[in-house]
Amino acid sequence: MPLFEYTCMACGCRFETLQKADVAYQTECPSCGSVEVNRELSTFSSVGNPASAAGCFSGG
Repeated sequence: MPLFEYTCMACGCRFETLQKADVAYQTECPSCGSVEVNRELSTFSSVGNPASAAGCFSGG
């Protein structure tokens, strides 16, 4: 399941939740309970040495 990030329009709280991508959910703010939330663009990072990552995809 993907991790989605949200910002509450009522209180400004930023939070994350795991949800299936193909199902519409009415997400509720864990801080104030409002359903007026905006889904934000999620980012991710990887851990490790960038020089060694090139070898990961060589297939050999």
